[in-house]
Amino acid sequence: MPPSPAQDVAVVVLCGGTSARMGGRDKTRELVGSVSVLELLLNALPDDWAVCCVGQPRPTDRPVLWTRERPAGGGPVAGIDAGLRALASYGGHDRPESAVTVVLAGDQPFAGAVAAALVNALNASRAEAVAAEAGDGRPQLLLAAYRTQRLRQALARGPVTGAGVYATLGSLRVVALPLEPADLVDVDTPAALEAARRRAGRRD
Repeated sequence: MPPSPAQDVAVVVLCGGTSARMGGRDKTRELVGSVSVLELLLNALPDDWAVCCVGQPRPTDRPVLWTRERPAGGGPVAGIDAGLRALASYGGHDRPESAVTVVLAGDQPFAGAVAAALVNALNASRAEAVAAEAGDGRPQLLLAAYRTQRLRQALARGPVTGAGVYATLGSLRVVALPLEPADLVDVDTPAALEAARRRAGRRD
């Protein structure tokens, strides 16, 4: 069953990438220790946050809602839009809109563990979003907490299919939050997967 809808924070997890640098394998299903990349992310999120995964449905330990962007393969902006729409209407009726939406890429195994820090930083600021600071100093907009109303307004300004993340969301007032580089690992290459496995082993 989907999680309870009556929460102030919701999460959209993007799981629909092509995984070209992983030989076409689904990155989110790769094992890190005894669990998949996606399960590691989901299990670290607070229990009372509603979660929608955008991609090919599969069983997960944590109850989540699944949806797909239309057409499939429309890119991350289309995925965010699909996740918001699904969260707004699951169960056959409109639900109260969460004040904050966390957007995460499903190939980031340690992103769930830092999501609460992003939300806390947003609640303590006047920004429209707080995003992890990427290695080049730019905000990592697929590891970020957004004020849901402002996120919806940004998505409504143009077509979402094939749209660029920075072109669509870069106009928001975003604060970059420095995090440990290891928290930002995305499993998009075999080498990155091995690095994630080593880090998970050290944490066990």
